[in-house]
Amino acid sequence: MKIGVLSSSRADYGIYEPLLKNLSQNKKIELTIIAFGMHLKKKYGQTIRNIKKDNFGDINIIKGMSDKDSPLDVANTYGQLIKRFSQYWENNKFDYVIALGDRFEMSAAVQSGIPFEIKFIHLHGGETTLGSVDNIYRHQITLASKIHFVATDHYLKKVSNIIGSKENIYNHGALSLDGINEMKLPDWSHVCKKFDIHHKEYILVTFHPETIGLNKNKSYSKIVLESLKRISQDTNIVITMPNADAAGNLYRNSMIKLSKLYPSKISIVENFGRENYFSAMQNASMMIGNTSSGILESASFKKYVINVGDRQKGRLKNKNVFDVPFSKEKIVKKYKSVKKLPEYSGKNIFFKKNTAEKIIETIKNYHA
Repeated sequence: MKIGVLSSSRADYGIYEPLLKNLSQNKKIELTIIAFGMHLKKKYGQTIRNIKKDNFGDINIIKGMSDKDSPLDVANTYGQLIKRFSQYWENNKFDYVIALGDRFEMSAAVQSGIPFEIKFIHLHGGETTLGSVDNIYRHQITLASKIHFVATDHYLKKVSNIIGSKENIYNHGALSLDGINEMKLPDWSHVCKKFDIHHKEYILVTFHPETIGLNKNKSYSKIVLESLKRISQDTNIVITMPNADAAGNLYRNSMIKLSKLYPSKISIVENFGRENYFSAMQNASMMIGNTSSGILESASFKKYVINVGDRQKGRLKNKNVFDVPFSKEKIVKKYKSVKKLPEYSGKNIFFKKNTAEKIIETIKNYHA
């Protein structure tokens, strides 16, 4: 069986990792990783090098992504990827192609495959992010896919409503949590040395732009800057940088400015990689931002999350997540109150055992 896996960023690749390990070890599966998007850009850490180093399977590279982040740049990138992937699908055949999530470049790769009747498998469909146009891209990918692996029963019902069928939709839990309880994470002191991070108490921060109401991001990025200035008086901050979204550079520039203002308090990391990032999460006092990892994974590390704004609005959340608007006063106030809480002891609603194995077994049964 020949399987392709579409990966456009450090984020999806980190989630894929347990599945890629399992696929690569199956002698009956010929695995090809189709790498594109941010993986190829120096600005985002040129993470194609990580994929090559892991050596899970053959690697095909598709170019065609802009470094710029205006709506016109995003639309042009979408068009370029449609064109290049169309040629790729014409020349390369797979039994199945796996697509994860909701990014615009992932949508372009999938949409271009529709005329070629590519059998797409979609991971993490049915979710809702009302503060992001990714919501639309996610549903587009769902409609173009033949098999669906979701993270909860609620999302299973949502996918069923979108495609108008109950067939070929499976809840095996969130793939990024596969094996998380048995994972031996890198020692934090080693991670600090590798990424030049101050080895002191810290919070973990990741902010992406809200891609609905783009004009608000200029104000929002300034609020983030001022909020983190205030919080940095109390603790150190480790920041992971935003993805390639429209207006993403506003936040990127704010974070760079912040690190230059407070070099002894602020550390910036472009790309941790899955295990190092989990180590950062495990050792943080809390998380602040608007990233999906705060929704999906943080509860497994018993960390509280201050989720800012509407980017993740509509997603199911564990009880460790506190929603606040873009307001310096409310962000700082919530930080102070969360700081006083005992360690989070609730469960993670997205966790199920052996997710990667169950996904592969389901695909094999479908293919039989």
